Amino acid sequence: MSHIFRLLNHTISITPSLCRQQRIITSLLLLFLVGACTPLIGPYSPTAYKNATSLKPQTLALMDKARGTYRSHQGAIEALMVELKKAHEYVKGVPSNSISAQQWNILIKEDGDLLGKFIKRWKERSTLSHIFIDEFKSPISDAFDEIICLEANKKEASQCASTKRN
Repeated sequence: MSHIFRLLNHTISITPSLCRQQRIITSLLLLFLVGACTPLIGPYSPTAYKNATSLKPQTLALMDKARGTYRSHQGAIEALMVELKKAHEYVKGVPSNSISAQQWNILIKEDGDLLGKFIKRWKERSTLSHIFIDEFKSPISDAFDEIICLEANKKEASQCASTKRN
């Protein structure tokens, strides 16, 4: 009989720690499930799509003017950069939209390799050659296409023009 009491006593002393472990495991599982239900990317935004599709041709058209002096186009350059930064700020404000915001940042950052670098070179050199302009237009156009594609695919999954070329 004393053996049964020792076993029962041992079971009672183990039970609180098992219950605690089960509560911890259950809590962690619930946290994981809640996190798994959080969207990985923000919702479709008609405004973000419109910004990208309208700023792409404006940007490429302004780049064509880089054969002229930076100073003669400075007002248009500054106005375009403000619009691009506004588009970037807009997507940064959309919940769960860090991928889109990163794409905009890569495109416009001043110390980057895309539009920021193009504008910096234009300012430094005053004018740019047709060859230099064309070399930058393709990757900048592709960057806009990626931004547009990502936004379009938030609404409905589709293959984008830039991915069809590859």
